[in-house]
Amino acid sequence: MKWIIMLFLITATTASFAQSSSGKFSLGIFGGLNIPKLSGGGDNELSNGYSSRFGAAFGLTSNLELNSKFSVRIDFLYSGEGGKRDGFQALDASSMGGQAGSYFYATFNNESILNYIELPVLLKYSLPVQSSKFYVDFGAFAGYLLNATQKTSGSSVVYADKGQSMPISLNPLTGQPMAVSFDAYTDIISKLNRMNFGLTGGIGYTMCVGKSQLILDIRGAYGLNYIQKDAANGQNHNGYLQVSLGYAVPL
Repeated sequence: MKWIIMLFLITATTASFAQSSSGKFSLGIFGGLNIPKLSGGGDNELSNGYSSRFGAAFGLTSNLELNSKFSVRIDFLYSGEGGKRDGFQALDASSMGGQAGSYFYATFNNESILNYIELPVLLKYSLPVQSSKFYVDFGAFAGYLLNATQKTSGSSVVYADKGQSMPISLNPLTGQPMAVSFDAYTDIISKLNRMNFGLTGGIGYTMCVGKSQLILDIRGAYGLNYIQKDAANGQNHNGYLQVSLGYAVPL
């Protein structure tokens, strides 16, 4: 909670500074789509092989002009991140009565849903074209993890080996392997670092409508620190592609 308060204070201080400066300052809202992915994972079978999922992104945006081409953009946003793995994959054996540090294997759907509050600070270069502007920007961000859920679904026979020759449970009547349900929502926030820092940047287009602005923004972000607290659970970096539309007014 203290990090959220700090982010609000930084945004409020920036707005106060902008109003007392000679540069033009605008404030607005935006919303769009995140396409996040958990990258890395190394040799840890619990954390590699993730693909992208979809998440929401929305919040406040501010822009302080330094001159006719350069400005500073600061956003305050909710960002849905994470990744998913579907199909045959490893799981922690200790979660099903096995030995800690070893793996079982099964076929199921596995989605990590990570929701952050983020504060990106970017330097923006704009190229005016009549009443509009094309721009590129680059900077850094700080993020605070609000909640983290692992959503699993499907049913599968669980094996003690990757070759699927050693099922861990058999039907006592038929002697055939028994399938296990993976339908569950699991809170995993205690296993993850709350803070995330990284680099961000992108391109965009601003169209002036009277004194207001319509903004199309395409941005990428990459977290520099591992999201897991313990390397035994993996070593993933968070990243995403974000496409959003915004509306801003001068103050």
